[in-house]
Amino acid sequence: MTIRPALKALLSATLVAGFATAAAAQAPISRDALVKAAKAEGKLMLYSSSGETQSKTILSAFEAEFGIQGSHLRLTTIPLIQRMSAEIEGKDVQADIISVSTTVPFIDHPDWFVKMTKDYAPSLANWPGRWVSANYISWTADNFYMAYNTDQIPVGQHPKTYADLVDPKWKGKILLTDPRVADNYFGWLDGLEKAKGADFLRKIASLNATLTASGASGAQMIGAGAFAINFPTFPDFSAALIEKKAPVAVFAITEPTLVSERVITALTGAPHPNAARLFIDWIVSENGIKAACKNGTVAVVADPDRKYGCIGLKDPQPVSYILTEERKKQLVRDLGLSAN
Repeated sequence: MTIRPALKALLSATLVAGFATAAAAQAPISRDALVKAAKAEGKLMLYSSSGETQSKTILSAFEAEFGIQGSHLRLTTIPLIQRMSAEIEGKDVQADIISVSTTVPFIDHPDWFVKMTKDYAPSLANWPGRWVSANYISWTADNFYMAYNTDQIPVGQHPKTYADLVDPKWKGKILLTDPRVADNYFGWLDGLEKAKGADFLRKIASLNATLTASGASGAQMIGAGAFAINFPTFPDFSAALIEKKAPVAVFAITEPTLVSERVITALTGAPHPNAARLFIDWIVSENGIKAACKNGTVAVVADPDRKYGCIGLKDPQPVSYILTEERKKQLVRDLGLSAN
């Protein structure tokens, strides 16, 4: 089953009865009153497809500032959307905030998510308008990376561009993150083909790469020395291994600089609606941006000049999350994979 039909099927549930109305969600509230209400709830649940390290870092900073205990569930995109959809259908919503690298559910089911307005989150007044949509904000623009085993490839001798990655010397040593598992990876494949041509995808296919289902599993296999290189991936998946001195390093692949927009929003049926509202207002504030960029591997769209310590991206090219089924079939054929 291809990605968009799968998501549409998962997102066909009936909206939860008793969701807060859009008007109530947007009612202005003073900062002091919001903080007091959020602290009374005392908890926040984040559903995210990003790596464990990023979620833990952000939630720890949020708790340190407001005393609100944050928990998170980390799954890859499709299982995470499935979990959220099942909770909505079962009228047992657990998530307050969701952060994923796809826009499909927000487009298909806008009423499931809070409207992103300045009344809801005043700090949005300082967020670049091009990155604010009706019911979500584009939060980070993550460069696609490669992870590599430093026992097999010394630092400095690793590939640096996409052209370097298709050198025949890497044949049989590549672990390829399956682009069919998430919209951002499919978007990466689309962007790469547009920039480099279909013949480039066939060069990747000629490397006899082994597939992995996520950047998280890819990082583990790179650390274990099972493969020399994994791409595409994101640095947060390797952060814990690098911290433990495992033979893993990451490098942002360029030419072109393809980026995945990570979006974030609150659910209209959030069990802790005030904590969710405070979190959204905080995550787009100076302190929230600093927390997101604390580990030095994140590019927040509101900090292109690295004012708050984020990664600065030169000429970022956002990938598309919504592709036709024919386009997907063409791309995976060129990569030597099945479209199903």
